[in-house]
Parts: sequence; C-alpha cells; structure tokens
Amino acid sequence: MTGMRMAVALWTAALAVALTTALAGAPAQASPVPAMGESVSLVTTSGSATFKLCRNWVFTHTCREYGNVAVPARIAAGDSFEITFGSNPKTMWFRVKAVLLQDGRCLLIPKHEDMPAKGEGEPVDMLILDPCRVLK
Repeated sequence: MTGMRMAVALWTAALAVALTTALAGAPAQASPVPAMGESVSLVTTSGSATFKLCRNWVFTHTCREYGNVAVPARIAAGDSFEITFGSNPKTMWFRVKAVLLQDGRCLLIPKHEDMPAKGEGEPVDMLILDPCRVLK
C-alpha cells in the first residue's frame, strides 16, 4: 500500500469514528448479535476482506473472488474508500450502500448494486468481511 493510500485509509477510519461518536453522543459499543441477513450500521474489521466481483455476460454470469483486499478498521453504510485487488493490481473506489450480516460474516454491498432486490440466483458484487464485529 502506498503512502497516499495508507493516509486515505487512516483518514477514512478516523472519520468513521468521529461521525459515530458525534451522531451517537458516545463511543460505539458492541451490540447484541443482529439477526441473519439484517442490515447493520457500523462494523469493525481485521483490515482485510475478500472482494467478489461479478460480471453479467449476455448468456451467463461469472464471479471471481480476490482475497487480502485492504479495508479500513471501521466501516459504516455510506462510507467510501479505495480498494486494490488482483495479481495485476486494479484500484477502485468502493462506496458502501449497505452492510449485511450473514453466517457470521459481514457483506458490504456497493452503491451500484440493487441487492437485496435482485433475484436469488443472480450474483452480486460485494466485499466479504470474515471476521467482523458489529457495533452500535
């Protein structure tokens, strides 16, 4: 990770903490475990995620997963941060539309996806955080 990307990641994490504290009036605290598939507002991460990138070809869908993608320590719906993935590194901004809890993992859905409105069999781009910790 370059110095600029590290600075952006640290700034994004600091901004998330500041916003959470300002909006809640107190530091974020762990909450009871939400139900599976429930949308949550704020999560902490290990700093690494798996990026699932799906493409819709004319007759088929394909998805590919990229591991060890660096992410901020705290992420909330509405956050934007830069991710780098692949063996021939590609960089893009990931704008979080929703954070869903599923099977003990957190799924970060980007702004451009229609999930959960899409059909069950249709693949969706997402960042997968395993493990993640839900905060209030």
